[in-house]
Amino acid sequence: MLNLYKHIKILTACCLMMVSASACGNIPQKNTDNLDTDPLCGYNRAMFAFNEGFDKILLRPVTSGYRYVMPEEGRHMVSNFLDNLYTPVIFANSVLQGDPQNSFASLWRFILNSTLGGAGLFDFASASGLHNRPADFGETLAMYGVDSGPYVVLPILGPSNIRDGVGRLTDAFLTPTNYASNSVSYSIWGATAIDIRSRNMSLIDSIYKDSLDPYSTMKSLYEQKRAADIRKAKASRQKSLKKALEKSLANQ
Repeated sequence: MLNLYKHIKILTACCLMMVSASACGNIPQKNTDNLDTDPLCGYNRAMFAFNEGFDKILLRPVTSGYRYVMPEEGRHMVSNFLDNLYTPVIFANSVLQGDPQNSFASLWRFILNSTLGGAGLFDFASASGLHNRPADFGETLAMYGVDSGPYVVLPILGPSNIRDGVGRLTDAFLTPTNYASNSVSYSIWGATAIDIRSRNMSLIDSIYKDSLDPYSTMKSLYEQKRAADIRKAKASRQKSLKKALEKSLANQ
């Protein structure tokens, strides 16, 4: 529990830094910025530059080394393992979103992959035809009508918005590995960062290399993806509830 509180303090400090920086009006901004749609653009561009430097100096080289020494099948197993660790968060948010089908699928995916899938190294559930969709608390808040708030770039974590930032804090309480020892928790965090960078290696490299304005490109992609995620979540809940109602009526 103390280890989790340490993570929360770090994330809270980042949020406070974000709010403080956004109040500064003397940070240079590009002419393409629109304060109406991106009121934190001064802070965001400064943090984006920091994250880009972090990626260039540390994250990408480490990820490239990981991809060099780890065969594709091994990387796939690591991804499966990390996805399985996150499944309890998906289950909890599926319940909060009122999506019984995704809740059921997430629960059984975790049970099957944690046992028959060798602690999640193998996606036994998918091989058996059991699939779910990702879900997080930022998405859950959106399902209940909470506005996204301004776009914000978080330190190391990257693109987000105020609602999704709060969602990340909440999901931290739902993540089982955050209650483990420091060594385990930090190892999982590091492995997750490398895994995400590895999965998106081509896309991220292309944005940094080919985009005329990488910040705007990444902002646009993030906002489009989150809007698509929320639409998918709402459609999934509606479909799930419809099936549950049809089943209930059929049993009467």
